[in-house]
Amino acid sequence: MKYGLLLFFLGLLVAGCIDPFKPSQDFADGRYLVVSGFLNVGSDTTTILLSRTQSLNSLESSTNETGARVRIVGDKGTTLQLNEVKPGRYTLAPRNYLTSEKFSLQINTRDGKEYASDLVQVKQAPAIDSITFQADRANRIMRFRVNTHDPNNNTWFYRWKTEETWEYTSALYSKDSVAGGLKKINPRVLIPYRCWRTDLSSKIFIGTSAKLAQDRIMNQNLVLVDNASDKLLIKYSLLVKQYALSQEAYEYWDMLARTTETTGGLFDPQPSVLTGNIHCTNDASELVFGFFSAGTEQQKRLTVTPYQLGGWYPGTYPSCSAPFDTLDATEVMMTSDLSQKLIQIIDEPGTPLSYIMAPATCADCRFLGGGLKKPVWF
Repeated sequence: MKYGLLLFFLGLLVAGCIDPFKPSQDFADGRYLVVSGFLNVGSDTTTILLSRTQSLNSLESSTNETGARVRIVGDKGTTLQLNEVKPGRYTLAPRNYLTSEKFSLQINTRDGKEYASDLVQVKQAPAIDSITFQADRANRIMRFRVNTHDPNNNTWFYRWKTEETWEYTSALYSKDSVAGGLKKINPRVLIPYRCWRTDLSSKIFIGTSAKLAQDRIMNQNLVLVDNASDKLLIKYSLLVKQYALSQEAYEYWDMLARTTETTGGLFDPQPSVLTGNIHCTNDASELVFGFFSAGTEQQKRLTVTPYQLGGWYPGTYPSCSAPFDTLDATEVMMTSDLSQKLIQIIDEPGTPLSYIMAPATCADCRFLGGGLKKPVWF
């Protein structure tokens, strides 16, 4: 009894020590510039994304910063203009760079503000050694990991981006469609049974070997695929992109990950205003969010099928089990419910013509986020 009371009062004490995060009024009401991207000095396009934060009281998402003048300026005379290809998206085609040159990102916005990053050195990323996978059966997830090393011991700080592509099918096969307005059943030209989907991860993946004698990263966790997912049902491909970071850039991404991905628990880092190496040259007190880096990019792809996963059996579609709705002809012709798809026509002697309908998410693979066009490389 005494032990229970002690826990009760301890809980009250801990709860009483938690104060809500209250940012300053200037920060809460501000619309600050957010910069995302880096200078790719390799064989791929450089992309810089510009947006604006919203007031904390606003229900709207961030807005794209359009009509800006965006340049890359080097300390040895290089000046390169980026083109706005979509609202807030500025790109620069691949070209040859002096890797010994330092670069700065410079931005002029339509409201007359000027922004510039610190000069940064080009960081050469070493090759990726391997991408591996291992089943975590206790937690019912498949872990995909990366291994790399720098034989010259020059990198020490790493960042990765991931791109997942997988093939999957709908749980049910629907070869006909109901054209309610035409009052008839139409054979499908494209049967929405087999799809391919690609997702770019927004999660921050970083790692460091700074505390080791050799510059080597082993079994760094990247993507975790849940057993209930449809990703591993047929064929799954993971593209990993690797970058070398400066220590300053690593510390920025590390703090950003801690702030955005773990905040909420009692012992998690408290929310904070995190800025990088980009500044407003008109007003040094103005907040600017983002970190500009320059470097090469290394890529490696791993493609697997269920047969390679060592007895791993991905989940199926538990929500797509019978029974389904059975409608007569009149009901089908009058339906306007787009959440239902035709999967079977019952036309047997002595019985009225009827149709079996199922949820669209079970009979049309496009409702699960993919498309019917297979990637050319898949």
